[in-house]
Amino acid sequence: MMGTGLSDEGGRVEDFRFLLPRQYGYELSHEQHALYIRVPASTVTEITPEGLHILERNLERWAHDIRESMLTTFVISDKDFVELETGNFLTLLKNRNVGPIREAVSDLLRRIETGRDVKLRRILNELSADREGELLSSIRHGGKASRRLVTGRRGRVVAYRSAPPEGPQDIAVIPTVRAAIRRGAKVTNRLQIQKQDIQENIRYARIGSYLGLVVDTSTYDEEARQQMEGIVRSLLLDAYERRDRVALILSRGDRAQIVSDFTSDLEIIRATFERTEWGGLSPFSSGVMEGAKLFLLRLADTIDAVKVLILVTTGKANVPMVQGGNVRRELDMLPHSFAGIDLSSIVIDVTTHGSPYLREFATIARARYYHPSTVRYHKVTLANEMLTAFETGERERSTHVGKAFLDRLRDSPGT
Repeated sequence: MMGTGLSDEGGRVEDFRFLLPRQYGYELSHEQHALYIRVPASTVTEITPEGLHILERNLERWAHDIRESMLTTFVISDKDFVELETGNFLTLLKNRNVGPIREAVSDLLRRIETGRDVKLRRILNELSADREGELLSSIRHGGKASRRLVTGRRGRVVAYRSAPPEGPQDIAVIPTVRAAIRRGAKVTNRLQIQKQDIQENIRYARIGSYLGLVVDTSTYDEEARQQMEGIVRSLLLDAYERRDRVALILSRGDRAQIVSDFTSDLEIIRATFERTEWGGLSPFSSGVMEGAKLFLLRLADTIDAVKVLILVTTGKANVPMVQGGNVRRELDMLPHSFAGIDLSSIVIDVTTHGSPYLREFATIARARYYHPSTVRYHKVTLANEMLTAFETGERERSTHVGKAFLDRLRDSPGT
């Protein structure tokens, strides 16, 4: 059943592969918030700096429109494609740097081989680094985040201050010398330092982020469900390595429910998620608001924490938050309401071809949008392997790959 708020996703990449001119054709899809580019290459890794230069010239008149309204960019070749954040794409275009395109393909292959989502981990690290930068700036300027300061010799030195009356715990040597010289201390055989000159280091000790994980566990086919489970496993593994605290919200049936509060015991989160039942309706709005409410209830006074809400969803919505409510109206208002909450967020779109509504939601709500393309990559590479096997007459290989290809396509949406 197609959820309210979603237009027909269809095989947009496949369509543009045939509809756009192969010699650097492009189209801006405002409904999809996406830029589609067709390049004259067998695979995207064959794109050259000269090709990027041609693209830059072609797109020059649309640069402002692309930067303001295009959330994601698809670069499409004969056999495969790669999806990039538009800001990153414009940067590599300007620098004629093909490296990020090849790196995106390598990340995808590693994800297929190891189950770890490298790009998602990088997004989390970037959000944490941005937030920590804000906290450090606030500390240096005497802001409220100074309550994150630690005593003793643990943590990174970020500033210094005059020692308290009871004496310093961690003397800042060079600032102390500077303070004495500015005071006009006499220098004989040694610098005469007085009590008022002594400065103390201000240190900042990083703690892990707080991750609120909202997972839509309504009705999916087996392939989509396996992909979502893989994403959750990858997130939990990254959270363990980063020493993050994680809370779990499951969204299915009439409303979303908080099934685990913030904890560093990620084995509890994993076990709880693996026991969950799948199926039923999709209360998307309830999942978003329950996730936001969790942070407001538990961490409202924790000014200096890195807080990230992660939505793993298709964006389907067929249940209102209140009985008798209008689902369409809720979906229209939801991203605007969410944008007013001081909370970093990531929208992980697990639809086959990318949800226009989720892209729009992420744009309005100032969230990071991420669309893993593992399922589609499997289909494309298996199809190419099958064609190659037929062309070379390898009967056994063509039979084996053909079966794998049909298994992938069976019961998949949009096929």
